Amino acid sequence: MSSYLPFTTTKISPAQRQRIARRREHQNSTLTNTQLDERLLDDLQRTVNSQMNGIIGALEMIRQNDLAPDQRDMIRLAQSSADRLLLNVGQLLESNTDLGIDQSASQTLGSLGDIRMLFIDAHTETRTHVVRELQQRGARVEGFEVPKVALAALESAALAGDPYRIALFDQNLPGIDGETLGTAIGSSPLYRDTLVVLVSDEHTRHDADRLAQAGFSAWLPKPLQQTMLLDTLSLLCSCIAKKDAPRFVCAGVHLNTEYIVSDNAHAYTHTRVLAVDDNPVNLQIAERMLARFGCQVDTAGDGQQALRMVHIRNYDLILMDCQMPNMDGYQTTALLRAAETGDEHVPIIGWSSGVNRSERDTCLAIGMDDFIFKPIRMRPLSDMLSRWLKPASTERSMVRNDDELEATQEMFGADFAELVDLFLTDSPKRFVFLHEAILANDAPTVAKFAHVLCGSTSSIGATTLAALCRELEIRAKNNILGDASLRLTEIELEYARIDKKLREMLARTAPHVELPPGAHNKL
Repeated sequence: MSSYLPFTTTKISPAQRQRIARRREHQNSTLTNTQLDERLLDDLQRTVNSQMNGIIGALEMIRQNDLAPDQRDMIRLAQSSADRLLLNVGQLLESNTDLGIDQSASQTLGSLGDIRMLFIDAHTETRTHVVRELQQRGARVEGFEVPKVALAALESAALAGDPYRIALFDQNLPGIDGETLGTAIGSSPLYRDTLVVLVSDEHTRHDADRLAQAGFSAWLPKPLQQTMLLDTLSLLCSCIAKKDAPRFVCAGVHLNTEYIVSDNAHAYTHTRVLAVDDNPVNLQIAERMLARFGCQVDTAGDGQQALRMVHIRNYDLILMDCQMPNMDGYQTTALLRAAETGDEHVPIIGWSSGVNRSERDTCLAIGMDDFIFKPIRMRPLSDMLSRWLKPASTERSMVRNDDELEATQEMFGADFAELVDLFLTDSPKRFVFLHEAILANDAPTVAKFAHVLCGSTSSIGATTLAALCRELEIRAKNNILGDASLRLTEIELEYARIDKKLREMLARTAPHVELPPGAHNKL
């Protein structure tokens, strides 16, 4: 890889430093009180999250050990207390109510005004009560009993240019579970303006990272409490008004379910990771967590040191802190990307104690591949590693051969047979185009058809197949096609399984339907 050092050795003269200092002083003097307060709050929350990364990270590591039952209970208690502290601080700082910034109690209650919402719940009494409560506070809310009808309304509203800004629904819905429904909504570009909220007693605070990555903006525990509901919706509506993506709002905190690194998690022993952060505690936590997964870890305390290390050693992945003095993670990433040549592309994962998810968009725009929030936890770290690193074993760690085909069938009822026929007729054509694009080394076309297949497979409920297509799409967008043929083979094998299962399902429920030839005749 090319040298980065010429970009990092520019000296600033004393006169230049004085001019910069005067300019910053002038900028600070012209800030309004509100801007100063907001900056103070952002800095405060960054500090809290950064320090909590050491506490929560240490607790996560301790829980991986063989502990006595009473010790494990004490760790659970400490973990729960830390989670509650993070939640309470986040709610306090984001709502700003107790700090007197641009809000009052009456403004909070009235902040739902003219926000279009959709609520799905099979229980008439609950649905009627929630709709009435929100309408009294000015929200334009509509209630639905059946997900299929709600989805039709959601689509019509988006196409008409007046989208539902918040979709709130229960986990237990007729024909499909709430998490599956929310994941489908969150992954569709058509509903990019809709924030998704899940109401469930089957989830816990520990599921927050997974739900956030699936596209959810909030989780509320059952039974649904009025104050908790209004506080959560007020936070989301405030972000909508500011055109800002909200951090995941976890309105209730339960004891976490434990995540213990399994024996096969050491499959990354062949990989080398560089962790970059100016906080020594954060580096120590990251190093030990990554080592649990078998990674060989090097650390750098700032961007310039990271550039020097990448110059002398190859890395399979870089974990890059966004906010660092002198040279931040954005500048470092830009220099790394500028120096890449040919097929060189090292995944760079942004990690930050930032206060909102718009930071993720900044990371991706600057050239990073993924993003993870501080405090860092074992489960989201494991998920991130599985997305970007190949395990040493021949089996891909993410492939679980699970799907939601039955839930999709229940949701669509008699129309499911028509959906299957369309899927089985159309998909083989997409595979032909995808195969030709890979042979031609045409990354944009590969990304295009992988995206189309990801959408259709997700709609039918083939979750593992959709994940494989999504991974190929991401790599193609980054012009990484070295292993595209191997990935296409994996996709085709999983498609063959889905093809067979769909035919077996229809043979039982709709034997009269004539389907196109099987996958073995088309792929």
